[in-house]
Amino acid sequence: MSLNETSDGAVPQYESAFKGFHVRTQQHSPTDAKRIEIAHELRAAIDELLATSASLEELEETRKMINQAVTRLRSRPHSHEYTGPAEGSLAPMNSFLDRSPIIGGINPLSVPMQMSIDGDGGKDSIVVGHATFAAAYEGPPGCVHGGFIAAYFDEVLGMAQSLSGNPGMTVNLTVDYRSPTPLLKPVVFRGWVASVDGRKISVAGTLHHGETLCAEAKGLFVSMRPEVFQRLLEIRQSQSG
Repeated sequence: MSLNETSDGAVPQYESAFKGFHVRTQQHSPTDAKRIEIAHELRAAIDELLATSASLEELEETRKMINQAVTRLRSRPHSHEYTGPAEGSLAPMNSFLDRSPIIGGINPLSVPMQMSIDGDGGKDSIVVGHATFAAAYEGPPGCVHGGFIAAYFDEVLGMAQSLSGNPGMTVNLTVDYRSPTPLLKPVVFRGWVASVDGRKISVAGTLHHGETLCAEAKGLFVSMRPEVFQRLLEIRQSQSG
């Protein structure tokens, strides 16, 4: 029996738990808007930490200030039961978006990447991601680390496969690097659905800096059965209890 078939040979149709995950349905709360501002400052702090010529005394003073801020936040109860950001958290949809390490405005690990959809939102549409990688993402001198490029492709292709109407999880991701991707320059990711075969969703994408093709990617996603997603929920709930 193939991955796409049931015991009677029919191809099943699943209502994915992830359907529409990329669509924001609410405005940011005042506290989340402030978190986004803080995350922006933290990204700037990381850049300065990597490059500064500050003295030992100045660095120690900075460390104490950061420690005070962490202590203040740690003294307040956490507002979420889950641990970890984004997909691992199984958070409500808007929390998923905001806490993603790739596109999440609240998550200081993200660039973040600005995502949009070119088309009507159907499976023939193209997902477009705009990003500018700072010095913290450096691999080769002056260039973005290839591992980050792969991670951002996974996000773009993941959103693209969700447009199939029955999305799932990454099974395989292949990246071909064509030209160095520059730091501190705007780059554009694009991703689209190449084909759908039952639960298998094949996707493809590109990364450009201007007219220069920096990388290409192909991925395979498999739609997640509702019972599998429910089992993941139960595991997460048991861990947070």
